[in-house]
Amino acid sequence: MAAAGAALVVFKLLRLPPVLGYLVAGALIGPKFLPIIPDADLDVIRRIADLGLAVLLFTLGVEFGWQRIRKLGLTVVFIGAVEVSLMVWVGYNTGLMLGWDGTESLVLGAALAQTSSAVLIKFLRDWGQLYSARGQLVLGISVVEDIMAVVLLSLLAGISATGAASAREISGLSVRLAIFAVAVLVLGVLIVPRVLKFIDRFKSSETLLLVSLGLCFGLALVAGELGLSAAAGAFLIGTVIGDTQHSRTISRVTAPVRDVFGAIFFVSVGMLVDFSMFGEALVPILLVTGVFIVGKVVFNSTAAFLAGYSGRTSVEVGTGMPLMGEFALAIAKVGADGGVVGAIVYPVIAGATALSSLLFPFIAKSHGLVVRLSARAAPGGLKRQGERTTAWLANMWHLTPTRRGGEPVKRASLEVAANAIIIAMLLSVGAVLLHYLGPLAASLGWGQGLLGLVMGAVVITLCVPSGLVVWKSLTGLTERAAGQAVARRFGPIGHARRMTVVRVVEHTVMVAAVLAGLFWSMPFVRELFAIGPLAAPLPVVVLLVTVLVTARLAVKVHQALESAFRRTVLGD
Repeated sequence: MAAAGAALVVFKLLRLPPVLGYLVAGALIGPKFLPIIPDADLDVIRRIADLGLAVLLFTLGVEFGWQRIRKLGLTVVFIGAVEVSLMVWVGYNTGLMLGWDGTESLVLGAALAQTSSAVLIKFLRDWGQLYSARGQLVLGISVVEDIMAVVLLSLLAGISATGAASAREISGLSVRLAIFAVAVLVLGVLIVPRVLKFIDRFKSSETLLLVSLGLCFGLALVAGELGLSAAAGAFLIGTVIGDTQHSRTISRVTAPVRDVFGAIFFVSVGMLVDFSMFGEALVPILLVTGVFIVGKVVFNSTAAFLAGYSGRTSVEVGTGMPLMGEFALAIAKVGADGGVVGAIVYPVIAGATALSSLLFPFIAKSHGLVVRLSARAAPGGLKRQGERTTAWLANMWHLTPTRRGGEPVKRASLEVAANAIIIAMLLSVGAVLLHYLGPLAASLGWGQGLLGLVMGAVVITLCVPSGLVVWKSLTGLTERAAGQAVARRFGPIGHARRMTVVRVVEHTVMVAAVLAGLFWSMPFVRELFAIGPLAAPLPVVVLLVTVLVTARLAVKVHQALESAFRRTVLGD
């Protein structure tokens, strides 16, 4: 903190980005440069950096809020998705060109795809552009990048933990992350506003601050225990809090903590840089920085133009994005901590982050010059063609195709998807609780088998209403689709014959759906009955009582979960 305070003052006087100052300060006092802190304390430094990242991303989530993220325009999502995909591809190939292996190249590609939202907000606020059209568009794209960064960060954390990067492992981690995200958002919408409303009764900023940080670190801990990124848990619960009526107050009371932990994170990252590799890393740093800046400007400008924005606006967006920051450093740190990348990868990404922070103010202010030079150099015919193309693309993005008769199918499909995800979420929560059954049983003074039966019975009973909705909606969809398919295939045939074919198709699909559901839930059910045998009378009685009690609440719980899911995920 002493180094961070001194660096901040110096870099403020030099009118340079504070992030660059923190990284330099950390590098100067790190064990790889000055022997003030021994190498044995590196693990402590890494854990401090993890704490700083969790708080930094938590406050970022509070500032954005999930509803704002969900309501991002289709064009913004398109620009962000195109740019991130291309940057990951370019970064991956750049890593291969440098002689790095596949995992190291993937880490580099993921790092180059990110723009620092936290630092970008500060720059835009200082320039008075935070609420301008350019500022809002750039921030929207950076939010899309942040969401994708959370996904990439969790996947890389899982790869680092398992040491595997196969398609099976990545798909498993992706499913686990998706279920975790839905569980946090849906359950958070039901629980967090009530908790904060209760805490607000005390009219105490201290209580609100500590409870908010408790939620932040609590979800970070859960995510880490599930083999995901702890930062992902902190960010997700932050987005839930960002939608509550207390978000502004929490943002205000956590601002000093955010500044402190943000400084700690960047200084800690700088301390982990190995200066002995600076000579070897200098050329890769310059190459990676150049690829990052050119790629961000070109890909964002092109994607914005394809989204229907004018040439000037597209250039403004492109020049406002090349700022590497916290997510890039976090991705590099995850790879380094897990030992899945070589020693040179971390200093290269840290050096590129520092260099891009230094160059960003000049690049961001160059859009006017770029537009003027392009206007002078481009022939008149090319300008007119560009204007016509822009108008055509803008019209295409605003077209809203309609399709008659599709609303019932859409509604039934959403019901199937929503309730299937709720079942998956409940079974996943139950599986996590079963994992910690021993400590829970010991703390409650219960037998482990008895507690396992109670917990499993509650989870399965709560799944029943969602299962019935899935059955009913899927039956209607299958009957409708089978009827249309039979009519197209066989033409006008007898009603009895047609209904026979429809019923056969319907029953086949439903049996396949039931078998798929049983296959997916079998590990949980098998573990449940392995923990709690039903040979003795007492477990049977406890099981029946638990089912009867839970059944009275199951419908209300299902309605609350489905409503929260629709409101949070679907925006109903």
